[in-house]
Amino acid sequence: MEMISSTGLGGQPWPELMPDRRPVLVVPTAPGRLLALEDGWADRDTATPALAAAPDPTWSAVLADNRLTIRRPGGLTWFDGEIAATREWRRAVREHRTLLLITGPFTSVFDFQPAAAAGQLFLLTTPIRLAGGI
Repeated sequence: MEMISSTGLGGQPWPELMPDRRPVLVVPTAPGRLLALEDGWADRDTATPALAAAPDPTWSAVLADNRLTIRRPGGLTWFDGEIAATREWRRAVREHRTLLLITGPFTSVFDFQPAAAAGQLFLLTTPIRLAGGI
């Protein structure tokens, strides 16, 4: 059951890989996750320059086993929880040292495609580091 809730079916974030093997975390909307454009999020009009830019140094992410902690500017926790991180995804994190966050008005994997088609997604790239012996 825990694995299912960690793959976007229970409203939890799920890891993906871009075609170029960059790690992505798709993060459904949640009451405790603030989405403030002034924190560096890009929308459909600013996404292309944002993807080409360096990771936002005011954000940080740490992956320890399957627990991911993401902090927004000021050090406030934006996400802290278990994700279904595969070995391949961890390798991509180790190689790229960046994580693309994708969020928007969707609550599960089933709502993602309509939000994307409507241009309602927001993107942000953060530095990420691996904790422990991963």
